[in-house]
Amino acid sequence: MSISSSELRQRKATTASPAMDHEKGDLKKQKLLVKPTHKTASSHDAFVAFALFIVSLPIRFKHISHPDQVVFDEVHFGQQASYYITQKFYFDVHPPLVKMMMALVSWIAGYNGQFNFKEIGSEYPPSMPYTAVRALGTLLGCLVVPLAYLTIRNAGHSRIAGAITALAICFENGLITNSRLILLDSYLLFFTAFSIYAYTAFYKQSAFSRSWWMWLLLTGVGLGCAFSSKWVGVFTMAMIGLSTFKHLWEILGDISVTKRRYFVHFTARLTCLCIIPIAIYVATFYAHFALLTKSGPGDNYMEIETQNELRGYDPVDTPVPITYGSLITMRHRETTGGYLHSHAANYAEGSGQQQVTLYPYKDENNWWRILKADVDEKDTHDLLGSDNTTFLEYVRHGDIVRLEHVVTAPRKLHSHNVPAPVTDTEYHFEVSGYGFVNHTGDSDDFWRVQIDNNTQYPEAGQHLEARRSLFRLEHPNQDCHLYSTYERLPDWGYEQQEVSCIQEGLKSKIMWIIDETKNPLLPADVDIEHEHRPGFVSKFIRLHHAMWNFNVGLTEAHPFQTRPFAWPVLRSGINYWISETAQIILLGNPLVYWASTVAVLTFGIIFTFFQLRDKRGFKDHFNGKRAFFESSAGFFALGWVLHYIPFYYMDRQLFLHHYMPALYLAVLTLGVGIDLIFKKSPRIIQLGFLVIASACIVYTYYVYSPITYGEPWSVAECERATLLDSWDLNCARYNVGAPQRVRLNKSNEPDAIDIEQPLQVEQEIRLEPEGGIVYVDEEGNRIAPEDVPEEYLVHDDDDDEDEDEDEDEDEGMEQGDIKHGIEEDDNGDDEEVEEEDMPTDPPVFAEPEPEFIDGKEVYGDDEDEDEYPKTIYGLDPEADEDEEPDPFPLKVRDIPNTIHV
Repeated sequence: MSISSSELRQRKATTASPAMDHEKGDLKKQKLLVKPTHKTASSHDAFVAFALFIVSLPIRFKHISHPDQVVFDEVHFGQQASYYITQKFYFDVHPPLVKMMMALVSWIAGYNGQFNFKEIGSEYPPSMPYTAVRALGTLLGCLVVPLAYLTIRNAGHSRIAGAITALAICFENGLITNSRLILLDSYLLFFTAFSIYAYTAFYKQSAFSRSWWMWLLLTGVGLGCAFSSKWVGVFTMAMIGLSTFKHLWEILGDISVTKRRYFVHFTARLTCLCIIPIAIYVATFYAHFALLTKSGPGDNYMEIETQNELRGYDPVDTPVPITYGSLITMRHRETTGGYLHSHAANYAEGSGQQQVTLYPYKDENNWWRILKADVDEKDTHDLLGSDNTTFLEYVRHGDIVRLEHVVTAPRKLHSHNVPAPVTDTEYHFEVSGYGFVNHTGDSDDFWRVQIDNNTQYPEAGQHLEARRSLFRLEHPNQDCHLYSTYERLPDWGYEQQEVSCIQEGLKSKIMWIIDETKNPLLPADVDIEHEHRPGFVSKFIRLHHAMWNFNVGLTEAHPFQTRPFAWPVLRSGINYWISETAQIILLGNPLVYWASTVAVLTFGIIFTFFQLRDKRGFKDHFNGKRAFFESSAGFFALGWVLHYIPFYYMDRQLFLHHYMPALYLAVLTLGVGIDLIFKKSPRIIQLGFLVIASACIVYTYYVYSPITYGEPWSVAECERATLLDSWDLNCARYNVGAPQRVRLNKSNEPDAIDIEQPLQVEQEIRLEPEGGIVYVDEEGNRIAPEDVPEEYLVHDDDDDEDEDEDEDEDEGMEQGDIKHGIEEDDNGDDEEVEEEDMPTDPPVFAEPEPEFIDGKEVYGDDEDEDEYPKTIYGLDPEADEDEEPDPFPLKVRDIPNTIHV
């Protein structure tokens, strides 16, 4: 059977594209078609890829030690890498693989983990090998460049297209910035690029050959590492998973493939592309828990038993029965914030009664005595005490109890119609410790016990049992339940977790469990519950629950956050680091950004157009070219969609760097488009386009390199580089003290005049004879002061303009003449006014600086200089001796804090 040339070209295109499988056709004949050029092509591609890698080294490693200060999220990830060296348990919303890699490099370089990444701008000490840690991510960023080239070549496209794609990645300023710092994105992008490259290489191999298995396995390893770097790595798994499903569906339709052979196809892909990535992900967390064996800042996100293990507490066994008169400690189930706690300190607002909080450590202030609400109620003899005389009564479901704080007795757990101190809403009530000597309490101390059913221990659903019963405490008077959330009290509450009473709260947030109990009258033969220390699976599930909740809760506004619609058009960047005369801003190469976005959108339009033509009966095959390019570009465009569109459904904080994997795939799509455009062009035109495109990319990179590396820049260059009004490049920061350009545009006038003057803080621009003002037009030519048009003269602030004009008219002057130092005399003639005779602005008296106490601004109505000491618990020395002093004489106003996440 003869094969036409068009069919042969279509088969070869299908072989090169990752969109088809090699199961079809005669494998022996296929090898004969590919083998004569395969070795030569591979050697040439390897040489080009190596050359591109060499080019990327100086681009990314340039001034890698600058700045020698903590930059942006290095404050988080550098510290987390240090925790592996000190073995302190920490919490982060991202998986641990990258931080462990950073810690390994730091440890090899001799770092002891003692540097405190306190804040952005902190200088690195000599003991912190920050350059070595940055170098690892930078090296991986360099490897992405040849991977981009080889991926385009594996997809069957020309070296010209591959070279332009690789150069666009190499000179993309945003990717350079992210790869040079101690951040996660460079690692994520490398593993994403490697997974895609390995997948395209896998489909160039003969089915079930050794290289076929190797590249399939490497694809799974890359996917596992990407997912273990950041959760968004799951988008790469979805991209390759959808392509794999398509191929399996096509193989299923090939009747020449036996059931056994198809089962091997399916099992191989399931194992390598699903099971192995998940195994790698789980293994990184196993290593995470194995390394972090000491107490650290992340303890509170784990279960209390895990916290006790990290803190070195030995397991504590406790009796099971809870009887009236027993001492108990209670834990909140949802937040793992710790134990119900109170201490001898009062609320600084609200009722001013004793604070009740959640405290994460074992402490004497965690103990409460459980008492009956009605002491005259008939006793129930449930258990004979160890003295063989006293009968003990179980605490049952539905009982109304009182909880007396042991250390500060007779204060009891109390709630009333007072708003909670932090969660100040109409359905949150304050919970306090209230009581005094010879006071038996009141009904606001009553709490109804509501126990959930326990299928494992049926009796634990009927009466209260330690570590077995999950229960709620309902306040009958306020119709609310004892509740806690992640909100924390201010400094006066020692930043402990808030406890309140909520109406109609979520069940998970109002569940409690008794951790320990003591009662000397309990018989010796009662059941004992051992303290359970969670295993790996329990800790793995608990940590992921906390990671998910924290991720969802990252909704607080951030000054640099952006929404996804702004990313493909590069509407703004991120200020990573600022010094007096330089700064690092994450802002991509606009040429690469905009060209790649156009490429993806163009593919979507063309693809839709031809799909519509197919529906109308037209057959546009173009000798197999359409299927080839649709398959290749469609694969990368699908990846762009999967890495970009999901962010529209996320309400958390989002930043430009979240677009980096999608940008990489958009550039690959651009490479396919370039190959399509110049496929039939002469070689000289292709080379000419390569040179021109490369020069444009490199030139654009050079223009924005000062904010990529934190180098000096001029104001004029900065302003020329600001292509969009939404870009905040802080141009005024450069060349402090040198002439700065301030444009004064008259509304609706095309022509304007620039005024150059030294930049000074809070300086008001005035056109005075000796003011050092230089007038220039748009071409930079100087203009004499008398030739400056009246309408372009600088006036005072707009807010005061009308008032100033009214005053000037009353004095018989015109504002424009005053600015020139000219005044009309009584005869209407102009005469020169001496500088000292000119009107002066009224004096401005600065408002007194606010006073702060423990992070709170203090204010009040008393203006007497002899006011009482300014302390929250201060007393008025002039108060009458017989008069009971006000324990909280000062009012405290909250000042919002800015928290970097």
